[in-house]
This record gives sequence, structure tokens and C-alpha cells, in this order.
Amino acid sequence: MIIITKTGIAMVLIPAGSFQMGDAFNEGGSDERPVHTVTLDAFYLGVYEVTNAQYCAFLNERGNRTEGGVTWLDIGDSDCLIEQSGARFVPKSGYADHPVVEVSRWDAIKYCNGRSREEGLDVCYNESTGECDFGRSGYRLPTEAEWEYAARGGLAGKRYPWGGDDPDGSQCNFADRNTDFSWRDPSADDGYAVTAPVGSYAPNGYGLYDMAGNVYEWCSDWYDEDYYSRSPSSNPQGPSSGTYRVLRGGSWSGTPNGVRCAFRLWYEPTRTWNAYGFRCVRLP
Repeated sequence: MIIITKTGIAMVLIPAGSFQMGDAFNEGGSDERPVHTVTLDAFYLGVYEVTNAQYCAFLNERGNRTEGGVTWLDIGDSDCLIEQSGARFVPKSGYADHPVVEVSRWDAIKYCNGRSREEGLDVCYNESTGECDFGRSGYRLPTEAEWEYAARGGLAGKRYPWGGDDPDGSQCNFADRNTDFSWRDPSADDGYAVTAPVGSYAPNGYGLYDMAGNVYEWCSDWYDEDYYSRSPSSNPQGPSSGTYRVLRGGSWSGTPNGVRCAFRLWYEPTRTWNAYGFRCVRLP
């Protein structure tokens, strides 16, 4: 059942359970193996990626602040889908329901903490270090394990959130004939050259939209290519330190291989791009 939080975030309860995490088909990088059993407690996850309209509401409440010489959202970037109208931040025309992009992991955790404060919940992130207190009641980014478990939607032994069939343009937004990348699939037509409005394709078995494609989604975890070989079996939270943070889910600019549930991507937490976004988690 979908709940709508006080700040307007649609969330669905992902049930506790166990799954096989990783690439069982040897189709990805070595960092997607070994396949290992992970058991997770229940959690709420955003039904949709955070949209431009939602991020504008946050900026209009908190301001587009500059900290350490870095502004939360660079609205001067031509790829940013948010602009200023007078004193207010608004989505560019036609993009209110598209996922917010050009957000770093730092921008994402500021949003999570801001929404937590707005609802009177415990703030999860230390905004100086970027580290998370997973036991707190507020919003945060999903762990890599939570993300993959939710993306699979209750399906076992499948490549994608919808099953085993390769994407043909009807299931998700990826690099298809509408893009001009050398790695595009010219035989597929998903209807969009860049981002699509959230919820444009069918949900997975847990009622989650865009768990494949549209935008890569920031996770809480540090990235370590060998982490799977020593990952705890219960509620893993990723390595204790690192240089890069994990993103999941593939994007409008990514290959069909990149929309597999097991696919891993990593970048500096300060990195922004027009294919990076996020969604939120909260404890039940």
C-alpha cells in the first residue's frame, strides 16, 4: 500500500526478506560477484525518483545554499531542469514531473535531512562527513542492498525488474534510437531522448517505478569493488570508507546492460550530471 508523507513523498513498504544479490549470469563486472545471500529488514522506499517539482519545494523552503564553496544545485548549468523565477525556484517548462538531475550525493542528503526536519523526524546524515546513522527515523538514501532487493520486486533469478526479457523500449528509459550515443540500441524506441516523467513505464512487483533507467540513483554506500566477498549477510551498509559512492539503476543515457538489477556504478559524491538523481528511504 502506498503512503503519502507529510512532505508529499509517495512511499511503499518493502517487506523484510532475503535474496541473492549480484550478477548470476556473468554479464557484468567482477565487482558484481560473488552472488551472495542478503537478508534485510523492512523499509519504506520512494515509489518514484525525486522530481524537479519536489526539489523546487525543498529549495523554496531552505534556499539554494552555498556551503564550502559549492552550491546545492547549479541552476546555471544548461542541463539543470530547474530555474529561478523572481525569488522562487521552479521547474523548467514541461519538466515538473521529471526526475531532478544535476544533483550530487551531497545535494541528495541535504534533501533527505531537510525533509526529515520538516516532518519532525530524526536527521540521518552528518552533513559534515556525509555518513549516515541508519537507526534514525528520518529520510536517507537506500543502501546498495536495499536498492537491489527493491529493484528485483520479489522476482528471483531475473536480470531486470520486469523479468528476463531484454529491454525493447516499453519497460524503461535507456539509450535507444532517440539518443545519438554510439552504444545506443537503434532497434528500440522508449519515447524519450533524455529523462522521462517519473512513472512513465509499468511498476515492478513492489509497485516501484523507474528502478531501471531514467536516472542513475545515488545510494548511501561507499564503493569497493571487492565488498561482495566480505559483505555482512544481514542489512549490509557498505564499506566504512572510500573515494567513490555507489549509484544504481541505469539511465536514459545508459546501455541495456546498465539497467540490469545487479549493475553497479560509482562516482565521487560531489559529481553532478544530467543522468544522476535519487529516491528516499525511511524506516517503518
